[in-house]
Amino acid sequence: MESMVETLEPGDKLIMSKLAYSFSEPKRGDIIIFLRDEPVNGIIGRASIYIGDISMKLRKEYRRNRLIKRVIGIPGDTIEIRDNVLYVNGEAQNEPYARIDPFENTVLNRDLGKTEVLPGELFVLGDNRGQSLDSRNFGKIDQSWVEGKAIFRVMPFNKFGSLYK
Repeated sequence: MESMVETLEPGDKLIMSKLAYSFSEPKRGDIIIFLRDEPVNGIIGRASIYIGDISMKLRKEYRRNRLIKRVIGIPGDTIEIRDNVLYVNGEAQNEPYARIDPFENTVLNRDLGKTEVLPGELFVLGDNRGQSLDSRNFGKIDQSWVEGKAIFRVMPFNKFGSLYK
């Protein structure tokens, strides 16, 4: 979870809504959990993933393809990063959640040419851009990979509460 620092810290325990996108689509700003390159495939797929997760936990293993990122672009959006500034549909974005690197004193967005988000895709970034492997590296993600929406932090207790203000 280092890619989401300062919003989330490694070791934070979260509650995920697996039903959040049953009747709606992810929105810009949502924090999602997804399985990179692995479609969730409805209720049967979710059950299979859950059983697989339990089996892996018993072997002290974990999924290396489960990621948590923030949705930046939804279908129909054009994303561009120019001069270290994120633009969505040509508008510079105010990103109060994005971590300012203490050494560079800026958000480490890098540059990215114009990218159109097609139907069934999402463009995702970590909040800690200097330490995040995200759509800048592996491209847009398929919406079928989304497991759910991170909605609530239960631990640590001093940060207990909703992830959305």
